[in-house]
Amino acid sequence: MLIANKLKNILPFFYGWVVVGASSTAVFARMAPNITTLTLFIFPLSQQFGWSRTLISGSVSAGALAALVLSPAVGWTIDRFGARPVLVISVLILGMSMISMAWATVPLTFYVAFASARVVFHTSAPIGASTVSARWFIRKRGRAIGVVFLGGAIGGLVFTMLSAQMIDHFGMKAAWISIGLVVLGVSLAPCLFLVVERPEDMGLLPDNAQPANNAESAQRYAAMTVSSEEDSWSLAEAMRTKTFWILFFMGMAMFCVNTGTNVHIGAFYQDQGLTLTLAAVAISFSWLVSAFGSVVWGWVLEKMEARYAYSIVFMILSVSTFYLLTVDSTAEAFVAAGLIGGVSSGSNVIISIMYANYYGRNSLGRIRGVSETGVLLGQAVGPLLAGILFDSRGSYTFVFLLFGGIAVSCSLLVLTAKPPARSRQVRTGQESLI
Repeated sequence: MLIANKLKNILPFFYGWVVVGASSTAVFARMAPNITTLTLFIFPLSQQFGWSRTLISGSVSAGALAALVLSPAVGWTIDRFGARPVLVISVLILGMSMISMAWATVPLTFYVAFASARVVFHTSAPIGASTVSARWFIRKRGRAIGVVFLGGAIGGLVFTMLSAQMIDHFGMKAAWISIGLVVLGVSLAPCLFLVVERPEDMGLLPDNAQPANNAESAQRYAAMTVSSEEDSWSLAEAMRTKTFWILFFMGMAMFCVNTGTNVHIGAFYQDQGLTLTLAAVAISFSWLVSAFGSVVWGWVLEKMEARYAYSIVFMILSVSTFYLLTVDSTAEAFVAAGLIGGVSSGSNVIISIMYANYYGRNSLGRIRGVSETGVLLGQAVGPLLAGILFDSRGSYTFVFLLFGGIAVSCSLLVLTAKPPARSRQVRTGQESLI
């Protein structure tokens, strides 16, 4: 807090943006074990150790299953002890896990190391960063969350290119070690020294609003904070709404398709004749699009109702998945990568904003911790299903047809995820919900 308080008095802008920037470094770091990093290791791992694609992609599923168990506890910890200690510990675990991958030469040690890193990827880093940022902003929440996931898109680009270059020139062991060192070097200090839990802890208000000193300004501030403490839902209340479960299953479907495709995309590009370097460049292009898209989707969410934006993301996902059926050149790979980048940025930003806008700030960590189990189920099933179907059929054609059909269906179903409303009885202290 000492450094934060000094910066608050020096900086010409709201300290909330420092919190957003610092927490975004954790989202940057979480991309170290991202599937677009792993996909570049599939070929060399299978060649060096003789592992199948199903076995390698199963490590993603193992991480998702481990995170599935831990996610509610992570959400509770964030609400109970704050996002800062959770982010700091997460970065330490992530960095050490990635470095240890250099000595993971049998499936068991590979699964333990990579799954540990994926737990951070799935739970503590994105939930912690988006929760603390949502507490600092209400009116500008869209652009704040967009900036947080901009850090993730930059991380995806950096770790993808770093992995490709290190594998090509120095081998897999050096690649894993360098990834871990970048994680620790970029993210540990900002999370430790700059993240502050709430603006109220520093005598500030969300969005740098000024204290209400008359009836008119008090009314304006009350309207601005409609999704804050006055209308915050508990976890139990949220789970009794239909909207929560629609979002739960939509998150499951989104990340089943998106993760299942992206885990295998590097190997698919190489099957289509692209070199490892060209595959990495195409994947990196998707992260460039995602970086731009994170900011754009954040702005869009301040102008458009979230469920409509979510439906658009599902439609883009279906188009990108079906389009992969036609990809057989570098140019087409870049088009597919661009569509995938738009989906990656949109899904991350929209999901974070929807929960914050619908259910308020107070129990956001707990609510996200439970809701994330749906995402994790999807991420566990998608890569493994794609690997099994590829190994049994010898191509990804059926995988892309199946995944594209799921995305089309969800683009319609997600429109039913309307903002939850309390009944009159709940507003007066009773437990009935609608």
